[in-house]
Amino acid sequence: MIEQLTTAHYKKMRWKNGAGYTVELARSEGESLDVFDWRISMADVKSAGEFSKFHGMQRILTVLDGQGIVLNVDDDHRHLKTLQSVQFSGERDVSCELPHGQIQDFNLIYDPQKVNARYQWISEPTTSEIFSSSDLIFIFNQSLELLEIEIDQQVFHLKHQESLKIQYEKLLKFIVLRESILKQTCLIELTKI
Repeated sequence: MIEQLTTAHYKKMRWKNGAGYTVELARSEGESLDVFDWRISMADVKSAGEFSKFHGMQRILTVLDGQGIVLNVDDDHRHLKTLQSVQFSGERDVSCELPHGQIQDFNLIYDPQKVNARYQWISEPTTSEIFSSSDLIFIFNQSLELLEIEIDQQVFHLKHQESLKIQYEKLLKFIVLRESILKQTCLIELTKI
């Protein structure tokens, strides 16, 4: 099944700690923020503060927009600029500082006991060919330019912050991301353990 997701498909909800809002792009089954295998979301971080905890989960965070963030993960301070990522356990004590104002971030949260995850940003302007046999492939376009994707002779066009969700097709998938002047594409591959 291939599903093209626009911003109208995304679901806005409060953070687990109630301090802000998340836009959920996709997740495994389940409505609870305590029980899921994986979740992909974006959030506007408008003020410094504590992050929600997700026990038993791994988390990958990327700064999408803004002048950067300082993440305090336990006693480790990490300075992230636009399109830089960090991975950390959802159980750790995490807070942030916003020295240059609010940012928007992109998150993958997953249960490493149930899912293997591969997470990468593709920024080369050339055509990219991807072979994958993952259970789920998620492609997210952060560029302001249209992203053209071809899968099995089907062509899809993703606008800024639109996504393509390719799920539970057991055959090897061949995906082509066409040449673009400015490519800012996140590719997430999830495989059930």
